[in-house]
Amino acid sequence: MFRNSNHMVEYTHVIKDGEAMYPQVPVSVVNLTNPHIKSLQGKYFLGETDQLNPTDSNRTWGALINPPHSGVHLYFDVYVLSNLSDDNLVSQICFCSSLPQHGKQSHEVSTANLAMHPKTVPQGQIQFGSHLDTSALEAVPVSTRVIPAYSTVSSEKAGHWIIGPGRAILFTLTSAMDHPAPSVISFGWWEEARGMY
Repeated sequence: MFRNSNHMVEYTHVIKDGEAMYPQVPVSVVNLTNPHIKSLQGKYFLGETDQLNPTDSNRTWGALINPPHSGVHLYFDVYVLSNLSDDNLVSQICFCSSLPQHGKQSHEVSTANLAMHPKTVPQGQIQFGSHLDTSALEAVPVSTRVIPAYSTVSSEKAGHWIIGPGRAILFTLTSAMDHPAPSVISFGWWEEARGMY
């Protein structure tokens, strides 16, 4: 049996009278994705912000945050930007080397493995807020998305974005209108102790 982080392959090999005997059935191959394995281990988490209400003068935000003394790295797997309004929204993705101030912590977070008892608790946090002052934030904008009215934009990163302690990946939301545009940001990620990889 050979294992790596993404695949498990099992070969059946029988020796009879000094000769190799192979079964007449196909070799069993099981493909387990990294998020699946992390979920089995109780290391995968997901959650969302409260409802955000961006306007043309109110830049709202949601972020996946790794607290300074967490002792883990966060492996960013997926984000979902949901626009519940009749206006197009613009989202900017920022990699932050400092944490945003005055954010509220979301309690809408859970382990993905509901069969585990007791449930594992994440070190990472989902935070959100409004009236973001980007000049006070050490952040590098890396991507911009347009979210059409009454639609969802999502992307899987498969752990390629890694958030160290004291860092964050932050998503801003703005609207061209002066009335609130209801929206929600969701995240999925897994965690590993620092030094594992």
